Amino acid sequence: MSDLGRDLTARLKEMFYAFDNRRSEDNRSAQTTMGPSEMGTPCDRRLALSLMRMPPVNPGGDGWAAFVGTCIHAGLEQMFMWANHGTGRFATETRLEFDSKYVPKGTADLIDRTLFMLDDHKCQGRWSRNKLKSRGPSQTYRVQAHVYAYGARQRGEKIEHVAIISWPRDESTLDDLYVWTEPYNPAIVQQAFERVERIGEEVEQKLAETGSDERQLLQIKARIGADYEVADDCRFCKFYLPNARNITQGCDGRR
Repeated sequence: MSDLGRDLTARLKEMFYAFDNRRSEDNRSAQTTMGPSEMGTPCDRRLALSLMRMPPVNPGGDGWAAFVGTCIHAGLEQMFMWANHGTGRFATETRLEFDSKYVPKGTADLIDRTLFMLDDHKCQGRWSRNKLKSRGPSQTYRVQAHVYAYGARQRGEKIEHVAIISWPRDESTLDDLYVWTEPYNPAIVQQAFERVERIGEEVEQKLAETGSDERQLLQIKARIGADYEVADDCRFCKFYLPNARNITQGCDGRR
């Protein structure tokens, strides 16, 4: 690479990082409240830290994969809007509201009013898609889809099934496109919200009991988070720091 090429490479990366970390309504990664995508994590500690709005310590890469996924989502929205063609069959990027102070809102990728189905797009590499094929979705993905379906039903939509659509991010064709479905199950939604409400109320109570020393607030939140059990959900956890010396630096994934 030439000197000019290296200089341009550095400038482009700097521009991307600034854009990816911007604070705006259209940037989901910058949202300040918990969304349905986090509710189903099997890790109570991750849920508690997220509810307390702890700052992330694990960026999970440079954000490029997530950016590619966002771009694919935008393209899919255009495709389904075109396919809708005024029929009303498809609703894309539907804003949802929930009666929960911890998870107040969300955005559903796609509602299919002909199949009565809530579709959630996942832009996945081959490893993740093969895992979806062999084991089904993670609990996180499954809860997310059902919570979206619940929110859509609250808006008056008729939803009977949920679907997780695995779009091949790294392939040159759609030969490996895969769709997982199951009937909508309100019990999954109820359990997810009850768990979030329970942990949310617990951490609020613990924070109230410790006082309001702003200088030590992050340390207090970290110690509260340490009271909760961990689960094997560390790979993309924003609080995961495997070499952390103590919980105030990050979660090492151990009790």
